[in-house]
Amino acid sequence: MKYLWKLLGIVFPALIWVSCIVPYEPEELVNLDDIIVVEGNISLTGPFSIRITRSTPISSYQYGHKTINIERNANVFVRNRQGKKYSPNSVTAQGEYLFDFSPENPNQEEEYQLVIESQDGRSYETDFRKSRHSSDMELNYKIDTVAEKISIYVSSHDQAGLSRYYYWQYSETWDYVSQRPAYCYFDVSSVKETNNFKPWMYRCWNSRASSEILLVETSSLVQDRIKDLEIHSINFRDIRITQHYSIDVIQTVLDNDAYLYMENMRKNSYDIGDIFSPQPNEISGNIRCVTDPSVRAIGFVSVCNSVRKMLFINCVGLPGYIREPMPPDTIVPLDAKVGFMLSLIQQGYSPHTIDPLAKVSYWNLTRCIDCRNKGGKPVVPPFWPVEWPWF
Repeated sequence: MKYLWKLLGIVFPALIWVSCIVPYEPEELVNLDDIIVVEGNISLTGPFSIRITRSTPISSYQYGHKTINIERNANVFVRNRQGKKYSPNSVTAQGEYLFDFSPENPNQEEEYQLVIESQDGRSYETDFRKSRHSSDMELNYKIDTVAEKISIYVSSHDQAGLSRYYYWQYSETWDYVSQRPAYCYFDVSSVKETNNFKPWMYRCWNSRASSEILLVETSSLVQDRIKDLEIHSINFRDIRITQHYSIDVIQTVLDNDAYLYMENMRKNSYDIGDIFSPQPNEISGNIRCVTDPSVRAIGFVSVCNSVRKMLFINCVGLPGYIREPMPPDTIVPLDAKVGFMLSLIQQGYSPHTIDPLAKVSYWNLTRCIDCRNKGGKPVVPPFWPVEWPWF
């Protein structure tokens, strides 16, 4: 869905800009309302998610923004030709239906389909498909001091030549620290020291998923081999590589029609700009409304055996990330009035150190002390290496 909304975010503002010359609102775009949009692939070898949302018409866009309609309460399941059903384990607030029926050892030679029974009484189905073989992959990285970046590479080789159409997704997680560790904090009415001299909100973790559509096909090559393909790079000045970094990569092998669908999606997302570019209404897929064939749906769901690997990089000591200058500390008596300390907090300050002998606390900019101000949370991911700092 993120690709579709990115595409619509490009197309619709452009149409609005053109309309100040000659009003132009193609009917297929104006009425692009309440179309179910399905993202994800069925995996027989591990966990997977299916995200379901609904489109909205141009008229719902204001200043380039819109609210995505999320389908959270549909009856969603996977079934095989024999009628065996696999239900999701849970549903997220973002409309992701989370599955993992790999412990049931589903038959790799069987055909499977996704079924969606929406609350409006309509039923949607994909076509039945067999899983695709997926070759193994390797991840590596390079620290390039000349280009001042870290590059992530993927390699894959299928000796049987059965893979051919590759699709990668990834999510990245990183930790970072505040500019100054704080060994105290403001608690309701006074400044208190942290327990066991543990810094307060010093280290945070953040993550995000890939937004690119990463596709490669090897059908024109002599060998079904991919060697050191760069799938991601990060500049030294990026906060993501100031401390520790991990990337979780999923490689999926597609069949030809699934690959063509994703390639069409990629072109619609990134290659829009001239009259010969593919148009948004070309995107369809392999999901259909079986209760009313006139109802349109968007999405392509493959059945696959995905390969998933993680790469961990210790980035401590890399140059480049620039921190803002901090002003001189503000010294506040420990017995200062609550109103005065609250006014400092409203001005964007927080305490970081207590001097018990002088009976004062030292304050500075909260955004330089509290790591949460840069988007992360002080919550350690469950996969974080034990040898790396956890606070």
